[in-house]
Amino acid sequence: MHVRTRVITGLAIGVALSCSRERGADPAAPVALTGAGATFPYPLYRAWFAEYGQRTGVHINYFAVGSAEGQRLLERGEADFGATDKPVVPDRGAQGNACARVAVPMVRGPIAIAYNLPLATQGNAPLNFDAALLADIFSGRVRQWNDATIKSLNKDVALPATPITVVHRGTGSGTSRAFGDFLSSSGKWEGSRIGDTSEVRWPVGVAAEGNAGVALEVKVTVGAIGYMELSYARQNRLTIAAIGNRDGKFLAPGSGLPDYPIIADTWLLVDPAHIKVDRGRPLVAFVRWALSDGATQALEMEYTPIASDSAAHYHALLGKIDFARCASASRD
Repeated sequence: MHVRTRVITGLAIGVALSCSRERGADPAAPVALTGAGATFPYPLYRAWFAEYGQRTGVHINYFAVGSAEGQRLLERGEADFGATDKPVVPDRGAQGNACARVAVPMVRGPIAIAYNLPLATQGNAPLNFDAALLADIFSGRVRQWNDATIKSLNKDVALPATPITVVHRGTGSGTSRAFGDFLSSSGKWEGSRIGDTSEVRWPVGVAAEGNAGVALEVKVTVGAIGYMELSYARQNRLTIAAIGNRDGKFLAPGSGLPDYPIIADTWLLVDPAHIKVDRGRPLVAFVRWALSDGATQALEMEYTPIASDSAAHYHALLGKIDFARCASASRD
């Protein structure tokens, strides 16, 4: 059933993307761009697209289908741009190839650990977790909330004997990759990544689609724990854990906390060989705006914009793209 659902969903997305591109192809119509990929930055992207649309009239459709699927749709020509939380190699465009795909780092943000445990009481303070404890939980070694390993980090909390339900992503996800890397830092993580991809084999748990799906599953399941971009936990009013960093300090994610240990970066993919001139130039204009004017909105939503010197590098790199020549070369 799960596989069948994914296939049907994929077909629906493909149809929607194709229709969006056909509408945008009308030269008399307002510019309409289509993107697909990571759910991690979607709350910020949604705000950016709305603001930019009001300012310029450029309409941007975005399908939050996960990093891996977004890259596949871009490669098939079914999206004008992709978005991914997977670390990428240095872009070849910086080496003089003006038609190479450019991966632009947009922002970084915290991954929250949220849980649903109404019977745990410690005033308003969140529960504490570190990488070793989370590795035990997400590996299935710790299965109840009153386990001694949880109590050892939360001595003053009355923990119930509620079974733990682990909630994780069901498809390729940069959020999963970043969280898995944090678990691996403990030396106790028993999950595995499938090659150099964002696909993670989870030993236990319930799969959910996207950050939004993980947040919803945690919200409706007593005893659940899951990982997600911070905005999704805030929007669903979930209880957010404090995470131990390398200095032994337990911190909840949020702005002004650079030492919070679970962080993900996200990139926007511009591929000159797979986009027409009338779409490529407006796309570059949006990316330039997001790296500069969009930084304030990113901070307000608890994301961290890239440094100004890095932003200047990508402004220059995007300016070197010759979409007309790249499109012509791709047809040869």
